Amino acid sequence: MATNSPQPNGNLVVTVRLTLRPGRDDDLIALIQNAPYRALAGLVRESMRNGVVSRVCAFEDAADDQPLDMSDLGLDL
Repeated sequence: MATNSPQPNGNLVVTVRLTLRPGRDDDLIALIQNAPYRALAGLVRESMRNGVVSRVCAFEDAADDQPLDMSDLGLDL
């Protein structure tokens, strides 16, 4: 169950208890274990908005088999 506490300034403080399971929640476990001091809430908010994306894996799927096409840049090389 979540606890919601609205504050006079409009902020909403939410406390949630999560159980993260290895194999299913590895990306979330890594996010929490590697969060810098006092940055966990911001990282969780960002993950809720955009999902958890591994910074390493984001570039692994890029295809290297096609040469870079720079003809649209308008430069004479």
